[in-house]
Amino acid sequence: MRSRFIAAEKGALVVIVIALLAKFFWPLVHFGWPLGYDAGIYRYLFTQHATGFPPFWIGDIEAWARSQPPGLFFFTTILLRFGVPVDWLIGWVWNLFPVVLAGTLAWIMSKREGKEVGMLVIVSAFLSIAYYDGFAAMYWKTYASLFFCVLAFYSLEKRSLWAILFGSLVIMTHHQTGLLFGAAVATWWFTGMLRSKSGADRRQWMMMLGIGTGILAIGLLTYLPVWQSAIADNLALLLNSSGAHSGNFPPPEFYLRWEAILLLFAAYGFLISFRRESGSLWQCAVLWAVIFISLHLLFYRRFFLQLDFFLLPFAASGIHDLWKRARYPALKIIIILLLVAQAALTLSVLPLRTPYVDTETFAAALRLKSELPVNATIIVPENVSAVVVRGWAPDARVVAPGIFESLWSYDQWKSFILGTHKDRLSLLKSLQPPTVLFVAPAFRSFYGPAAEPFLADSCFQKTDDPFLLRVTCIP
Repeated sequence: MRSRFIAAEKGALVVIVIALLAKFFWPLVHFGWPLGYDAGIYRYLFTQHATGFPPFWIGDIEAWARSQPPGLFFFTTILLRFGVPVDWLIGWVWNLFPVVLAGTLAWIMSKREGKEVGMLVIVSAFLSIAYYDGFAAMYWKTYASLFFCVLAFYSLEKRSLWAILFGSLVIMTHHQTGLLFGAAVATWWFTGMLRSKSGADRRQWMMMLGIGTGILAIGLLTYLPVWQSAIADNLALLLNSSGAHSGNFPPPEFYLRWEAILLLFAAYGFLISFRRESGSLWQCAVLWAVIFISLHLLFYRRFFLQLDFFLLPFAASGIHDLWKRARYPALKIIIILLLVAQAALTLSVLPLRTPYVDTETFAAALRLKSELPVNATIIVPENVSAVVVRGWAPDARVVAPGIFESLWSYDQWKSFILGTHKDRLSLLKSLQPPTVLFVAPAFRSFYGPAAEPFLADSCFQKTDDPFLLRVTCIP
């Protein structure tokens, strides 16, 4: 009888993992290229950081890229130096990583709360829309930092020195997750010290203070080469809450509507967790994520991704507890129907997450490497296609309005696109040949009829590539 139960348990786990793999791999099969806006940015960062070696040596990157935390690029530089293709990192490796992260969280929860809860963590990850949205946006640093974070939490609970390594990696990989991690650990330590009764308990918590200090010191030391752009400037933005950018992520209200069933299970699981423990790292992470969202801190919408992620174990424990309490078959059927309903809602949202640029634009960006010299300047007159151009032409100079090396002010860009031939001549003096204009459908769609007079300017000559115009009016 026991062997049948074990076999059924293993079979259920296989089905759940296959479902999770299908969720994150279907975009790669269906579209053939990344979904997210950040794909081009990460391709550029991976490629250019790999020009610097040993790891943590800043590669040949533009000024805007120096604000990026260095942790993730330590690992990607090593991989690229060993011959791993950069397109793997924004391709199948990225599609696999959310599954690995969910599996790691499930493994830790199975150690803490039992195999059933661990399996239900994977179910919750399959049902989560926010977890998929972070993947669709290709938030590489966030997911890598969350991976180190769950390992750090587990190590801290075990009073293991491995926490220094994993905790430092959290801080040096992603600003927001590092801030959340630091707040959660500090709260956990403070409440633990308050509850400690004996001298032995206090000594143990003082040891944890030493570990926490080591984590903070090592994590911050890695930022020294990019301190001004990566720490000081971001800290100023963080403190200026009145002008904080919300972040490019759906508003919390969207998830409260489309993910309501899973969030209700998570809220129930979170509340009942205080029956067995209070002030745990996992509870503190949830509470701080709620605080950051409520206070509208910098990129506060994106904190919903961390909130959703740290609620996955509580959703799993909530489902597990309700299932055990359901004495009548009808109650268990209701739980199953609720899960099926959430799955239907989730699956209805996933097809809405499509690639950021169209097929033709992506194909044109792929051609740039073979059509242009490495020192070319590429003018992209809109900031949608500029991201994919930046990623697939990492050695070129990419000039676009309001992004990367913007070069000109808003008014100057307005004059360049909507002004006269004379206006364009005066601005083009700042560029060096060879220079081309990359014209994607997004430009014509945004500017409408005003696009044609601009493209008809005598400074631009057609080439064999319909996306490229040669810029000739450069002294």
